[in-house]
Amino acid sequence: MQLNGSLFGALILVLQSLQLVQAENLIQATGLTQCSDSAEVTVNNFNAIFTPNNKSISIIFDGYSEVAGDVLIDVDLLVYGYKAFTKSFDPCSLDLSVFCPMKAIELQIPKITQTLGDSVLSQIPSIAYSVPDIDAVIRLRLKYKNSGKQITCLETRVRNGKTVYQRGVSWTLAVITGLGLIMSTVISLLGHWNTATHLVFRSLAFLGFIQTQAMVGMCSMALPPFVQSWTQNMQWSLGIVQLDALQTIATWFQRATGGTPSTVLESASTASVVLQKRSAGIHRRAAEEGTQILLRGIKRVGIRENIELSNIFMTGYLFYYFVTAVIVICVGLVLLVRGVLAKKQTMLPKLDRAISVTADWKTILRNTFFRLACIGYPQMCILCLWELTRHDSAAEIVLAITMWLVTTAVLAFATFKVFQRAIRSKQQHNTPAYTLYSDPATLNQWGFLYIYYRAPVYYFIVPALVYIIVKGMVIAFAQPSPIAQSIILLVLELSMMLATSIIKPFMSKGANVAAITMTVMNSLNTIFMLVWTNIFDQPELMTGILGVIFFILNALLTLLLLIYLLVGMVYAIFFKKPDTKYKPLGDDRDSFRWSRTGTTTELSSLEKIARGEDDTEGHPHPPPVVTAPPSDEDVSMAAKRPYNDVVDPSLPLFPASYERTQR
Repeated sequence: MQLNGSLFGALILVLQSLQLVQAENLIQATGLTQCSDSAEVTVNNFNAIFTPNNKSISIIFDGYSEVAGDVLIDVDLLVYGYKAFTKSFDPCSLDLSVFCPMKAIELQIPKITQTLGDSVLSQIPSIAYSVPDIDAVIRLRLKYKNSGKQITCLETRVRNGKTVYQRGVSWTLAVITGLGLIMSTVISLLGHWNTATHLVFRSLAFLGFIQTQAMVGMCSMALPPFVQSWTQNMQWSLGIVQLDALQTIATWFQRATGGTPSTVLESASTASVVLQKRSAGIHRRAAEEGTQILLRGIKRVGIRENIELSNIFMTGYLFYYFVTAVIVICVGLVLLVRGVLAKKQTMLPKLDRAISVTADWKTILRNTFFRLACIGYPQMCILCLWELTRHDSAAEIVLAITMWLVTTAVLAFATFKVFQRAIRSKQQHNTPAYTLYSDPATLNQWGFLYIYYRAPVYYFIVPALVYIIVKGMVIAFAQPSPIAQSIILLVLELSMMLATSIIKPFMSKGANVAAITMTVMNSLNTIFMLVWTNIFDQPELMTGILGVIFFILNALLTLLLLIYLLVGMVYAIFFKKPDTKYKPLGDDRDSFRWSRTGTTTELSSLEKIARGEDDTEGHPHPPPVVTAPPSDEDVSMAAKRPYNDVVDPSLPLFPASYERTQR
């Protein structure tokens, strides 16, 4: 960063007469950025800390001034865009000869401490102590004393140390999401397939909305402090997790493959790191030259998580493999427990039917990897493609390309298999849903893609995957162009909102309401993002207000989705028959679940006839359990039921094998 002599005087007066303090008795301003095109004043490093406990303000800065002559400094304090304080003063009024008159000189002052009077402390409003991520900016305008012509404009953001970004929040959200997915597996093993389907939908819907908020934080426009901190709570969902072990491995790998690790975090003591600024201009200047480092987008997210810029991709990459390894270990433990429990003679009949000893390990692991690829695809679309613009090392570029191509190919292959079976089912049974929902092999292998959708709308998996790919590309490749990035994202989100609202593709009314609400919120977020690019040249007060509105709306919807998930978990844990808590699905899936006991009734034969199947073809039916002829009401009910639905509408995180389903 860079600075001029007038800065010093301005900052002292500003942080004196301003009046910002925090509950932890700390107010800090780091970095001065240009808010004008001129560069007569440059700042290499700047840090100001006000501690009301000892009534002192400390300022550290070094820089260079090309201004010579008598000057005046106008000081403005903007709180959420509202000009709360303004003052003009003459640097000659300060007891510093270097400012009167200003000289073209290099200025390096290690530390200046000044004690403030009680009159200044009494002017500090109490709100400055309690509001987290307060959006307060100090703006300094330097102008000539005689002509009044503005020379340059500099600004710095003030923080009070309180923030809505808490690691405890991140871990809580991650644990609850994971519990929802794991619980859906256990519930499906116990035979509550309808409950498992709803629970896994709620878990993935919650995770998906968290990921979309994390994507907002990765966009390159200047985000208000509230938005930065709130979205930082969600970055774990995209693999941005600060672990010392990951950082060590990532740095070692980059050096071993010919890359040069960045040193932004190490340079923080000699160069100011600025995470955002309202005005356009230079976004990053080399740290090794002793100048400011201005970060935005994905870089801003990484630095806030204390991750070096050159380690961001490898952190997400390694974290994905770490989660995969944990899941594989859990799969192995589950299969071992299944084998032990299945040999017990005291097993409940339902659990005995649900658990098979002859599990196909290869099938289970393969299907697990398919599901993990689907969950982690948004992360890979962003980080792998962004690495192509970073060039951290040749090996990392190869890893990024390979990972993106493999995950894309895996999901494309799964989509192809779904469409292949759906087309064949439509040709043979006049509906695509017959094979998709009644063939155990299809359902267990590829059901993770379409199980949440209504039977006739299985094709919605294509726009859903295209949406993820396009959004990842826009966030990764459009980092230098925030306006273009926000416009494309707005069009994309509006398109997804219209498609979801018109088609209503999900399995139940509640699921569609949740999905539509999330798409509406995502569209509204992109409108906010477009405004934050300053394309409309709106008042700064509007920018600050929209930041607060963004936080309130997204936090509220996150809370509602969390409650939505927790209610599903309560149903699954505390009710003996949790399936009764859900209304039958519109396509009547549970009515046509095949018997697992090997017995057949007259009514099941009538159901086959109602589905259009010839009862004389195939293997003969075993003797019916019900010997009495069916009533007219039974015949009518069987004929009215649709035949386009599932045998086992569950989506376990650890999928069942084909042999289990056959059993």
